[in-house]
Amino acid sequence: MSKERYKGVKYFDGPDLLKGNMLKKAKDVYEGLENNHIIDNINEVLELYTIDKYVKDRLFLQYLGVDKEEWLQRKNKIANASVGKYVGSHQDILAEYNDVDFRYKEIYWGIVGERKLSSINENELVQVLNEQEHFVWQIFKHKKVVDHFDNVLRSYMLDNPEGSTNMVLDKYLINHLREKEKFKLPVSLTLADKEKIISDYLDIERPNLNYTRLLSNVQNTAEFKLNARTKLKAKRVSESLESELFKGETKRGTEIVVEFKENVEGTVKHHFTLKKVGTEVEKSWLEENIDYPTILNNFIYIFDFVDINMVSNFIYKEMYAGIFERFGFSHNKEYKTSQVFHLRESLSLFQIHVYYSFLKNKNINLEDVIEWFFNEYLKEEFRIKGFNVKLPPTGNPSFEKCKSIFPTIESIIKKYRFYIEDGVIDEELVEMESKPLPFSECPSKTNNRYAYLHKDNEEAIIVRNIMFSDQSDMTYFPNYGDKQYDTLIDRLDRDKLYRKDIEDYQEHSLEWLIENGFVKQADDGEILLVNRNRTIIYYRIYTDGVIVPIKLPEVLQKEIEKLITEDKLVTEKTLLTRQESDYIDYYLNKSIFINGHDLRNKYLHGTSASYDNENTHYTNYLHALRLLITIMIKINDDLCTTGD
Repeated sequence: MSKERYKGVKYFDGPDLLKGNMLKKAKDVYEGLENNHIIDNINEVLELYTIDKYVKDRLFLQYLGVDKEEWLQRKNKIANASVGKYVGSHQDILAEYNDVDFRYKEIYWGIVGERKLSSINENELVQVLNEQEHFVWQIFKHKKVVDHFDNVLRSYMLDNPEGSTNMVLDKYLINHLREKEKFKLPVSLTLADKEKIISDYLDIERPNLNYTRLLSNVQNTAEFKLNARTKLKAKRVSESLESELFKGETKRGTEIVVEFKENVEGTVKHHFTLKKVGTEVEKSWLEENIDYPTILNNFIYIFDFVDINMVSNFIYKEMYAGIFERFGFSHNKEYKTSQVFHLRESLSLFQIHVYYSFLKNKNINLEDVIEWFFNEYLKEEFRIKGFNVKLPPTGNPSFEKCKSIFPTIESIIKKYRFYIEDGVIDEELVEMESKPLPFSECPSKTNNRYAYLHKDNEEAIIVRNIMFSDQSDMTYFPNYGDKQYDTLIDRLDRDKLYRKDIEDYQEHSLEWLIENGFVKQADDGEILLVNRNRTIIYYRIYTDGVIVPIKLPEVLQKEIEKLITEDKLVTEKTLLTRQESDYIDYYLNKSIFINGHDLRNKYLHGTSASYDNENTHYTNYLHALRLLITIMIKINDDLCTTGD
């Protein structure tokens, strides 16, 4: 069967620009189904299986309209009958695995688990897994398959430490914040097995620096533990990678690479290693998915412009700064930066440059996509009219584009403010309001959108200084010899600490933690961490500067409400976080930061680089596009979060 028989429908269960496009494709697929429909390709089976999920959660009917319910039921019955007939008549389903489209590999193993376990023997599975160029992580999303082939998959994980580490970290250290199904690991996989996988991963030539940092500071749990040797190994690998990556006097430098190429595992692969920082993206996938919603989603899910809470990844974070960068001399009105900050800036600039050029070669202008978002998508999805965004013609010199785009960004912020306040965008009112709206004052539709420490919250400051800081007097305990941790929170979460091991100069700090309910002393003298929810909230604000309550589990939301009642946290109903507003101000003007780029004013007042300095103006234009796309993501998330 030719590939045209399936259209690549994927399932999205949350607010997503792509959902409408996928439902349109699903409708096209169902329109082609007639009685006695015959499937002759595994990918069509998997696509119909995917569409059935849209039917079951009633999103498909909502998209079509209630008058189409009978039609939908009839088509769904044909689809399910066709899928059942195909699966039932293909006994050797493993033989078709290499033909499965990458986007359907996870669904494939789901069908295996539901319908084909009894027809597959262990030797066949081992052969298929060993034939694959990339680690088959998708199989671990299905409990029935993992349980049935427990020993086979345990051995497979031990033999493939790189792929297994990605999965283990995603399950225990990363993916716990995401609203999606976690990996199912073999029951026979022991704590020692997991540690061996990690240790072997640290021995590969180019481990991921983000992973090694995470592993050196892992919080031990009953399901995942690393001993001091493995953590120290991860720490030393991190230090080695960092020293090479940011060596100030080396002539080698760090290679920053953005490549669109074939055979990229998982569509996208990010690098933050000894020699290379960059992004690899499956070229064929980009070429096949050039609809406007996908293009915009790529800045979220491919290029990582924002994190899982839709907060910008561009902002400065102290956790990525070295000790000399954190405590070095700087003006109190400077925007803080670091080597990692500048490296990420360079990478994101290169990403948008390469993608901008790629789209242009496909006769797609990124400017047209942005205009579509404001002028069509917001009108169709949220009934918002009046943005009337018009970006400069793509053929204009970059100097002219820059003169036009920065006022457009400010106009968008101003219009969104009027929409939030009035429910409509009145063009005349926008024109009469000549004063620019500070980015920090643009409102949100979501109440209590962001939470920050109250300025008088001494409790959080003391907790930070004692428990989270590597400069705390509660980090070194002589009785433990070489078994030391960078912070007190690390020790309490991963190891044991007893009252008898507290030095005299540490007693005051410990007593404060006990009196204020952050730790307690057990009968045997062990110091135990308590009030974990509050500690987690303080820690996240310490690392990120902000927390997004609506994205958190209910138990943490309740603790945030309690902290607000106690005047320990404050919330703000703004479109942007304080840090995001600062970052945009850092680029557009110098009213807040003396080291700001001042791009808006340079082009407004004619103090920018020479007109014919095309490279400089082009770079500044790309910076403007980065900021504008970030604002678009924030607006879409704000509207989707309210369910408006």
